[in-house]
This record gives sequence, structure tokens and C-alpha cells, in this order.
Amino acid sequence: MTAIHQTFATAADVSRDLDTTATGWDSLCYPVAVKPLGSLLSEAMQLPTDRCMAVVGEPVPGKQSILAIQSAEYSLIPNQLLREVAEAVVPGHRLSFRASLRGEFSISLIMPTEVGGVVPGGDGDVKDRIYRSILLNNSYSGKSPFSLQGSVDWEKQLVAGTQAMRVSYYREVCTNGLMGWADEYYSLDEYVAWLAAGSPTKHKKVQQQRTELVERGGETEKGRQVVLEQKFHHKGLNLELLRAHLTTAFEQCISAPNTLSADIFGQLAQVPVGKNREKLLADTKLPKMLAKVALERLALEETLLQTPANLWLAYNAANFALHNTPNSLTVSDRMLRDQAAFHHFAKLALV
Repeated sequence: MTAIHQTFATAADVSRDLDTTATGWDSLCYPVAVKPLGSLLSEAMQLPTDRCMAVVGEPVPGKQSILAIQSAEYSLIPNQLLREVAEAVVPGHRLSFRASLRGEFSISLIMPTEVGGVVPGGDGDVKDRIYRSILLNNSYSGKSPFSLQGSVDWEKQLVAGTQAMRVSYYREVCTNGLMGWADEYYSLDEYVAWLAAGSPTKHKKVQQQRTELVERGGETEKGRQVVLEQKFHHKGLNLELLRAHLTTAFEQCISAPNTLSADIFGQLAQVPVGKNREKLLADTKLPKMLAKVALERLALEETLLQTPANLWLAYNAANFALHNTPNSLTVSDRMLRDQAAFHHFAKLALV
């Protein structure tokens, strides 16, 4: 190989987004591997260290791209692993995702059965349909950690050695996963008290309760321990332990009952939006461009569903703007802002 740009795609080639309407796993499971960077360069090109690794993928068929340069400790989590677990544990699921050619993925596994009675369905031809879903974020670029259900935050409770998974929902009218949760607060009263207290960073009941996945080995005198909690950072992972952990998590998501979050959705739908919609959405702290998109989306959904605007539609308008409008926010940033918007509207409805 004489020059890296003769073999691999340029930065401009990988700056475009994939078709966000795609629904098949094949688009997500393109070939990807971690290779020593030195093996991709000409002999005349020197590296300061021999521990540089390149994440090489083929998001465009027939054209390889270097998606990231990582250290030797980097662990690639291939989408194929997620696919195998999903197809084994969640039969009949639909898939909705957004992805960039830089190797950032936001994936929703949608359960086949509609969840009824969460919010009014609307009076128009378009119905407000909600399904149970599992949210996954993955990254080949190294910019974001792998996450499940938004933050891999298994902090709800541990009872008799078992863990409780958050339950996510997918809203068909906006083709979005709903990323606001209230479930770690156990009861509506406790959640309302947390909102009234100004949404402190840590909740007293969940501050210390976390699920850990530990790999132990003998690589050093004291042994090696990697703790995977909250978010799965791409470093030193045991992929078979991760596969087993995801299998358990998916099974719990399928069997779990509807949650406090779903109850909050219903309560948001009972509170009408006032006249000053611009201020309502500006108060979510969305960037101005996204707040404008949310305002337009709120008006559109009023027409689609033929229902007066309410805080449920306002939250979904913010959700839509964050996840469907091109912007510079990372996947993690979008989800954090989504969660903040959910709490903002919940406080307006409940406190």
C-alpha cells in the first residue's frame, strides 16, 4: 500500500448519514474489524508507537473506511453481536435505527404487540400507537460508549439478587424511541418529590445500588478486574460476558410490566399546552434551531392526531427535534437532553 487515501474512503465520503428509514439489520452489520494501524501504512511511514489500532469498516459496500484510531486496549462491539442476541431473544421484532457512516448507531428493537391504554389514540386517521422497545447505542468511532436503554443505568433496585431493567417505548407516529424515564424513583410520590426538590443529581435510594458485570483474570500479580456498570466503555470488554448480560437484559425487558414512565406519559396527555408555545419549548433549553423544529412538529401532530396540543405532544415534539434534525450533538448528548425535556414537562404536569 503506497498511501492510505488510495485505499480507504476520504473523510468527506463518511460524513453523510445513512438512510434513517432503513429497517434491516444488514445495513448495520457491515464488515468491521480492528487492525494494527502500521499494517495499513507504507513502510516509509513511521508511527510513534506500535500500539495504535485502526477501526476499519465498510459502511459503503466496496469502500473501506478508517472509522477511528484507538489504543491497543480498545474493544470493538460489533452490531452483529447485538443482532444475534436480538434474533434469539426477541422474535418478531421490528428494527428502526439512525446511523452515520462515521460509525455511530442509535437502534430501537420494537416489540410486535402494541401497548394499549398509555395515551389517548387521537381522533384523526393517524393513531398515537406505542410499542415496547429496547434502545441500543453503539459506536465504532469511540466517541460514545455502548449503552442500553439510554444509559445502562440498572439502578432501580436489586431484590433477592435480581436486577430490574428499565422499559422503553417506541412511538410510531414520530418513529422515535421515547428516552425519558421516571422508573428509578419507585413510586409516583417519590418521583414528584424529586422533581419538586429541583431534580437533584442523585436519588438517595438508587445512589449506591448498581449492577456490576466483572471479568477477572490473571494478567497481573493482583489479577485483572474490569467492572462494567452504567455505560459499557469500549475497553477491555469480555464480549461473551456482554452477550450473556444482554440476553438477560432483553428477556427482562420483554417480561416486565408497564412502568411508572408509561403512567407519566398518560398524565402529560391530560395537561393542555398554553398560548405561549415558544416559551414552553424554549424553557426545555433546546438549542434555538431545535426548539423551532419542535414548535413546528407540535403543530403538525395536532393536525395529524386531531387533538389539542398537550404536554405529551410537546415532549414528543422535543424528542422528534433532537433525534430527527441534523445537528452537532452526539447520540449521548441527544439522549441526555431528551431525558431533561421529559423531566421538565413532567414537572409542569405534576408539581
